[in-house]
Amino acid sequence: MISYDHIQSPGLLVDPEIVKQNIAWVLAQVNNQPERLRPHIKTHKTREVNQLLLAAGIIKFKASTIAEAELLALYGAPDVLLSMQPTGPTLLRFIKLIDSYPNTSFACLVDDLDAAKSINELAKNLRIFIDLNVGMNRTGIIPDLAYALIQQISSLNKLKIAGLHAYDGHIRDVNIHERAQHVDTDFKTFYDLITRLQTKDLELVVGGTPSFLVHKNTEAFVCSPGTFVFFDVGYANLYPKDSLQIAVEVIARIISKPTKQTICIDVGHKSIAPENSIENRVRFIDNPSWQLISQSEEHGIVKVEVSTSLKIGDIVRMYPYHICPTVAMHQTIQVYNEPGWQVLARNRKITI
Repeated sequence: MISYDHIQSPGLLVDPEIVKQNIAWVLAQVNNQPERLRPHIKTHKTREVNQLLLAAGIIKFKASTIAEAELLALYGAPDVLLSMQPTGPTLLRFIKLIDSYPNTSFACLVDDLDAAKSINELAKNLRIFIDLNVGMNRTGIIPDLAYALIQQISSLNKLKIAGLHAYDGHIRDVNIHERAQHVDTDFKTFYDLITRLQTKDLELVVGGTPSFLVHKNTEAFVCSPGTFVFFDVGYANLYPKDSLQIAVEVIARIISKPTKQTICIDVGHKSIAPENSIENRVRFIDNPSWQLISQSEEHGIVKVEVSTSLKIGDIVRMYPYHICPTVAMHQTIQVYNEPGWQVLARNRKITI
């Protein structure tokens, strides 16, 4: 029986073998062609997972921040796409990053001509990806307008259009057939743009973890899931049970028993991503009927059947609904009987 005596709470505990299995499963979905994957590291933000991905033959990555991009470059990632249109000081840092790590090929997203001109003024020779809005309405230019933007940017002498980027985080239909139909509908103008450009030289980076099951079937697409390495409860109902598995659990301890039907655990807002409603933040592993009913900064109140049989100090294990921001709240992901994994890119800055 596993002892949790040395595991810190509140804390995260990862099973590296499950991470390896998840990476292998995703690779198998693209016929073990690592060139068809550009995983996003925003979920894990660790050197160790980057190394597992590289060991599996994956050489292309996405990153949301300068720190995430630098973490990749620090440990030898050959190809890094900053999934952001850099502006202001971020642009200056991005240029410095490029100069500091010549062995890594960097690129960034662009969806605006003025932004492209600003990047062109500072860059030497930089690959860019045109960011397309396929229905999420967060960033990107509508595909119908992208052709003109591509023609305008093509005249800028220091920028090279290397690909198109389309993130569809809004597509989360539980039924896989409905999800596929949703993709077909929202990507119609994207397909039209590809046909109009008539080029095979552009890398077509698409999707996240939910839509991966659809996009993997299009050979021309480079898929960009991220959450898959750790996985979580929020995405578990979107995948077959025999596919991805949850690799990280939240470890808590009972610190008080305020009533006969409630316990207090040492997991508050600062340990679990709080953006979801209270009932959609964690799932209790050993006691599925338990309910998290309130949280403050360092405390969580849990409704149980009866608290009298429970002891102060007892371990409470949970799976998070949203793993990405949960990881960012912890400096270290613990590994059973091994050194922990430092969440190095949770910080906004490593050296640059």
